[in-house]
Amino acid sequence: MNALIRKDVYTQKTSTYLISALWFIIFTNFFTDGQPVRHVLLLIFVAYFIAISTSSKAFEKESVLLNSLPVTRKQFVVAKYASGFIWFGLSTVAVLFYIFLFDTFAPFPTRMMTVPELLIALGFFYLILSLFYPLQYKAGYVLASSLTIALPLLSMMSFRIILNIMENPRMVAEQKFFLQTAELITTNQWTIAFSIVLVSALLTWLSILLSIRIISKTDFDHS
Repeated sequence: MNALIRKDVYTQKTSTYLISALWFIIFTNFFTDGQPVRHVLLLIFVAYFIAISTSSKAFEKESVLLNSLPVTRKQFVVAKYASGFIWFGLSTVAVLFYIFLFDTFAPFPTRMMTVPELLIALGFFYLILSLFYPLQYKAGYVLASSLTIALPLLSMMSFRIILNIMENPRMVAEQKFFLQTAELITTNQWTIAFSIVLVSALLTWLSILLSIRIISKTDFDHS
């Protein structure tokens, strides 16, 4: 299984990292917005984009590799999920370094991400990844990536809508609701973070079992 994880790391394309840098521009509004929620969404999306890029090859090619290595189908699946920690870790370093540079040089307010925010990002990252792999093994990479990559983008659109509401002087009731929600989240960050991580861990476990079931029924005969 370690060989499969190393394979994903070593065969990751350089272009993937370069494209990932573009998401920093998009999610930070061209480096002019340092709101923590943007950084959480940025971390989720960058880690997820890099993780699924290792699966962009046709699954038939992956299955040839599976047949050539002394690993079981279960190990093949678990390795895919386990490598997610590597991609999330690398993305975390990149995002935290960006925040440090932004806080040091940019004339806009920001702060470093908190541990609960990192846990929330990790939880949502694995929630999306848990949707991706079963979809990929069942319906293919294009459909799986198209459906799941839309989730962070929809989150960003929702965030933009909320900002527009907060700037609208006529939507007082809605503004009060969002302010109370933000205060609730800020006050209970650790509770929310642990809840998201627990739910994510449960769904990830179920996703692994489902992926193993799908892989077990897949014909890998290339003769």
